[in-house]
Order: sequence, then structure tokens, then C-alpha cells
Amino acid sequence: MTKRVRLLLSFLTALATMLLVNCGSNYSCQASFGGSCTPSGSGISSTGGGGGGGGGGGGSTTSAFAFAVDQGGTIDGYTLNASAGTIAPSNGYLAPVVPTNSGGVGMVIAQSQYLYAGFGSTDQIYGWSISSSGILTAITGSPFSAPFLSDYILGVGQANMTTDPAGTMLFISDAVFNEIYVFTIGTGGVLTAVAGSPFSVPFPPMNLSTDGLGKYLYAIDGDYTTHTGSQIAAFVIGTGGVLTPVQGSPFTGSKYAMWQVTGEPTGQFMIGTSGKTAYYSGADDDHLYVFAITPSGSNPGAITPVTGSPFATVYSPFNIAVQQNKGGASLYSFSFNDTISAYNPIEGYQINSTTGALTPDVGSPFSGLATGSWGAFDQSGAYLFVYSSYFDTSTDVTVTQLAPIDVGAGGALTQPVPTLTLQTPGFWAVTDPQ
Repeated sequence: MTKRVRLLLSFLTALATMLLVNCGSNYSCQASFGGSCTPSGSGISSTGGGGGGGGGGGGSTTSAFAFAVDQGGTIDGYTLNASAGTIAPSNGYLAPVVPTNSGGVGMVIAQSQYLYAGFGSTDQIYGWSISSSGILTAITGSPFSAPFLSDYILGVGQANMTTDPAGTMLFISDAVFNEIYVFTIGTGGVLTAVAGSPFSVPFPPMNLSTDGLGKYLYAIDGDYTTHTGSQIAAFVIGTGGVLTPVQGSPFTGSKYAMWQVTGEPTGQFMIGTSGKTAYYSGADDDHLYVFAITPSGSNPGAITPVTGSPFATVYSPFNIAVQQNKGGASLYSFSFNDTISAYNPIEGYQINSTTGALTPDVGSPFSGLATGSWGAFDQSGAYLFVYSSYFDTSTDVTVTQLAPIDVGAGGALTQPVPTLTLQTPGFWAVTDPQ
């Protein structure tokens, strides 16, 4: 190992460790690397909402916007200009003030035009509209009261806050009281609680995801400490956002022991990872899992493994991201080595739209690109943003970065611009310009 040791940060496991070692509200101890306390960070966002055409995007003046929670109490904004080869703070951007925090409890974008971020320190959800130049303006009624967010002092999943693909619903899991809160996203981005919300779950729900058409919502029963899951609950998303359990839910047993599941564009399949790694779980699981969604009959929304699942991977997927635009169905996984001293190259797979089978992309795993442990797409599916955060022991500084990766034909990846360094670890989201 070189003198510059990189200690990779996991928000999920860091928060769980924080409770055990009492390093403080914004810190986690990493005993395996000298026992020093390092700032904890967050990881992933769902960029739900919006569909749109696929590919390209590099020829426009503005290719995408990125927003990140700054623990100091702002939302930072950045503009990707792929044709100019730059990603930098947005011109004329005045960072909105938010509560000082430890990375937030979630951030999502809906309809490519509304940004939401939750903060447990004040029990509030902040919302903004996004202008064509990436400027944020507070939504009427923002911040919205959300007393249940105080429960997130115990930690959060990577996707405890998500939207449906159309960006008309906001879902938030509460793992303390076994509930899911549902809000409609109305005119101007105003949030309104759905009748009957919160909805009960038969276990502490963590990561959430809808299918690719927004007909069903899936929640996993996860373990923060080991970064693993044990069962999956499924709900029909009914009129007005009312959740009704799918017959046979929750789905239990080893084949449903997922840490994360996510939908693909056709709405036929859910893709999952057990999340197991040697460092956190005691053993790697070099596989991805694919489930077919029952489209009709007595239990629509039920999931069963497809033929050939699980599919072998090179590395053990820590997290996954699926390209959601209708023109493609690429899947990418993110991971780190067994000592969490370096990230592994990104792996890419094509999803067969008929069988759900996964086929590795040509060139995968992709070398020579930025790496990380989380990723998310812009709505067009043209860019895969990759997040990393690590403690550099040579400088005693936590380095948090976001890198836009161009997605080409057949899922091939290239990096059009240098990696962006963020102010602090924290939740983030990306969107296409309007």
C-alpha cells in the first residue's frame, strides 16, 4: 500500500458504527485504520422522475446539473458542460441555506424540475424548483414539516427517500416505527401527505424503489452494520398514492435477502444486490440478482427470480444503478476491495428486455475512469454520476468527489471531464436541464 492510504467511507455502515463507539453525531470510528475518527458521509440519491430520450447529451451547452448537501448548511450547485469538458459551480448560483447537518437524510429530483432534501435535525423537507440555468427557488410551503425525520439519527439507507418514475410521488421510509410516508408532488412541487399515510410495513423498511413504470413500491429489510438485507416487502401504488400490500408480501428466504433492488425501464424486472462484502459482511457475494414482476392475476407485483439468476460478477456489488431511459437498459455496479483501501473498477451489464438475463458489457470492468461506491443517472440516461468519499491519511482530510461518466453505445463508459471535488460528504442528486 502506498503512503497515501485511502480510507473509503460508507455512510450506511459508518452511522451504525457511530452508535456503537459514540464518536459523536457527525463522526464514525474506523478502528481498522488506526482508530481515528473520520467525518461520515452519505451516498446515493434517486433521480426519479422524467424519462426522455437516450444517449448523447454532450453537444448541448449544459449537459446536466448536480446538487449536493453541504454539512455546513447549504445546498451546493454545479453545472456539467460536457462539450466544454467542465463541471463547476453554476454561474449566478446562490446556495440555499439549510440546517447544519451530517449529510442529510436523503435527496431526490422529481420531474427534472423539483429538488427535495430531508433533514432530521429540524424534522423538515426542503423543496426547490430548478430553473433552466440550475438556480434553485424555494417551493411554496417549503420547508415542509416532517416530524418522523428525527428518527434518522439512527442512520439511513442509501435510498430511504425516492420518487416514482413520473415524479408525482415522494416515498420516505421510517425504519424506527416500521412505516412508509407517501406524499403527492403537486402543482409547483408542493408536497401533500397521501390519505392513510404513513403505511405500515411488517419490518423496519430501509431502501426503497419502484418498478420502472411506477406501479409497485418495494422496501428491503436491511442491517446497517453488515450492509445486508433479509426480505422484501411489495406494495401496489394505488390511486392517489395509497399503498396496498402485494399478495404474498413480504418475500422471504435467501433468494430475497437483498440490500438493494431497483427497477428497469420496461417495468418487467427488479434488479438486486445482496450488498455483501468481505469487509462489512464477512464474505463477498459476486453476483447480481434479477426478479420478474408478476404483471397480472391474483398477485400482481409479486417477484420471483428469473432463469439463470443470480448472475456472476467480477466483484461483489456494494451498490447498483440502472439506466432508466426508454432507449437503453444498462446496469452498473460499484464496489471496493476487501480492505476498503481502494475502489474497484465499475462493472457494466446489459439487461435482456425479454428474459431479464444480464450480459457483461464489452470492456467491463471499465478501467481508466473515476471509481466510487455509489452512482446515479441523469434522466436522459446519458451520464452516470459516480460518488466517492475517503479519508486521506497523508493529509488528514476527507476527500469527497463526484465524477460524470458518459454512457455510449452498448453501455461503454468514458469520462468526458475531470472529477469534481465536493465541499463535504452528503446526499446528492443530478438532473437534465429543462
